[in-house]
Amino acid sequence: MFKAKKLVQYIVAALSLSAVPMQAIADALPTSATILEFAETNTLFVADSDSSKIFAYTLPAIEAAKSSESYNLVAIGTKIANLLGVSTSAVSYHDIAIHPISKEAFISVSYLTGTEKVSTLIKANQKGNLEQVNLAKYPHTVKTLAKTADDSVKFWRDIPATTLAITDLDYVNGTLYVSSLSTGEFASTLRKIDYPFSKADTSSNIEIYHTVHNQTETRAPIRAMEVLNLGGVETVVAAYTCTPLVTIPTANLTDGAHVKGKTIAELGYGNTPLDVIHFTATDHTQKQEEFVLVINKERSADLIRVADLTAANAKKGLSTPEMWAKAGVPTRPVPLSGVLQAADQDSQFIATLKRNISTGDIDLVSFRKGAYFRLNDFISEYNFKDYQYYPEQEMFRNFQNLLKTDAGYPDLTRELSKQAKK
Repeated sequence: MFKAKKLVQYIVAALSLSAVPMQAIADALPTSATILEFAETNTLFVADSDSSKIFAYTLPAIEAAKSSESYNLVAIGTKIANLLGVSTSAVSYHDIAIHPISKEAFISVSYLTGTEKVSTLIKANQKGNLEQVNLAKYPHTVKTLAKTADDSVKFWRDIPATTLAITDLDYVNGTLYVSSLSTGEFASTLRKIDYPFSKADTSSNIEIYHTVHNQTETRAPIRAMEVLNLGGVETVVAAYTCTPLVTIPTANLTDGAHVKGKTIAELGYGNTPLDVIHFTATDHTQKQEEFVLVINKERSADLIRVADLTAANAKKGLSTPEMWAKAGVPTRPVPLSGVLQAADQDSQFIATLKRNISTGDIDLVSFRKGAYFRLNDFISEYNFKDYQYYPEQEMFRNFQNLLKTDAGYPDLTRELSKQAKK
């Protein structure tokens, strides 16, 4: 009887186990957490470059943020390190994504405990509350990518090619676009993956003309991208290292295709693009316009009108060398220096992880769209108590008051208002 009872228990356990997707059992947690991307209202994609997998987590339903509020979390790097129980120098920052409903910031980091590298996610809100995200408690599915770069190749002696196995994600209308470095003759790869995940996916090899290098390139992967509508055509706008800006119609991305992108801009040599963000902003005349913001590692950010992207994309594209100067689509430099990662926060703000050049720490701060700088980063003529605005500067005074509130100094706006009435 005892043996028969045990046998029944084993059979029941086996049947229960078979009801759970084997993928979820085998892939409980990512071994690395690099690129983040939100889809719909509560789906978070987490790219695991080390194992060439993408995890899709279903987060709990949550209430919408009541109002647009800036982030002003100075020295969050120290707080994150304390939360993880390590030194600040042990933490590396990989990406930031903003929850589309709650506007909470999700930050992917890795840190060293001894010689072991551990990956995790940190969640923060505008009030400064931090917590380590326990991904194990959320239901998820996993997509494994084929033929991605492995660690048999290293750059600069100690950087494994797996760090480029997944370089960016962008989710649009049920399709997840994945840029990567893969094996094979053409190493730069752009994938289209349906979500919810299925076994099928589309993988295309990408070729571009690089104006600074004056050659056609097939190895360099896309470093940052955004999918948007250019003149009625769904198009990947992709930025590469050193820094060509390229357009690729998504309709050309068929499985096994060798696709040639169109180089529409050269943004400058000696630079790695970090993010491409698409958003709508309101100018001083209350006119709304679409923009793309390219966040750069070694240069100021490039603000580009989507109308200019569309016009440039309708032309032939760059095909001659541009060694030193910018070329192609017109851009406007904006002073987002020290930014490590950025994400579209809401209709008012862009959220950034930013290296504080005074302290060396990491700050989580918001930049107002239309300004692209924080007023409290400077001491200028306007800070002196006896400064008086001319009557024609009233709009400028109001805008500065708004920026003071954004940075967490509303008391100073009241002081300026009192001065203006004297």
